[in-house]
Amino acid sequence: MKRKLLLLVVLAALLSGCAGYQRVQHPPRVNLGSTVAVLFFDNFTDDYAISHEVEQELVKTLSGYYRVLPPAEVEWALVRLGLLRGQSPDPNQAIRLGQMLGVDALVMGEVSGYFQPVTQTPPYPTGREMIDERGNKLYQYEYVENTQVMVSFTGRVMDTRSGNVIHRLRVQGQSSSERKEILRYPREWWPANRRPTTWDLPAPSYSQVPWVRQNAIREAISQFTEDIMPTYTWEKVQ
Repeated sequence: MKRKLLLLVVLAALLSGCAGYQRVQHPPRVNLGSTVAVLFFDNFTDDYAISHEVEQELVKTLSGYYRVLPPAEVEWALVRLGLLRGQSPDPNQAIRLGQMLGVDALVMGEVSGYFQPVTQTPPYPTGREMIDERGNKLYQYEYVENTQVMVSFTGRVMDTRSGNVIHRLRVQGQSSSERKEILRYPREWWPANRRPTTWDLPAPSYSQVPWVRQNAIREAISQFTEDIMPTYTWEKVQ
């Protein structure tokens, strides 16, 4: 009972302390207007899907503040204007696209780098051991597998009133994941005179790549949109 009473007192104190503050939104450093179209990100990597994933994440992020046109509408306007994927609009074409789509800004760019190395450490003892039926001491080993993803792109924002580039930035997003695995093949328990080597390790697993890749893309997008998205602060209410 005393513990519950103490928790209620602490909770009341926290609530009273937060009651005098409110979350305040500050406008972006670079004003894009209210409506945005993401044209395309050209792909200079060997991964055919990475540019599409960057575009999708960028649309998702910008939609938190701007009205972002659906990709189908953007593709329709590009076809009508005769622009192929990878062809950046010139100032006059940017103005024309703005009129056709009814947007204030166009976002485009190039994905220039993508890497997803998966590395493994040499096997090392786990500290567990056992005795076999012959009385020999056997040891267990494990290894660490590290999955890394690096994504880099250059993004540009063109103002559709002037046709000028109002925001340009090259960014790089990185993410990684580590997991420990018991070495179980060709055996799980190893005699003292037969320590496993890197030759005994299984082939690297790429199972962690999808979500590490997503995190790396999000980090890159966050860097690119820092100046074109609003910021928030907690301010005391007078």
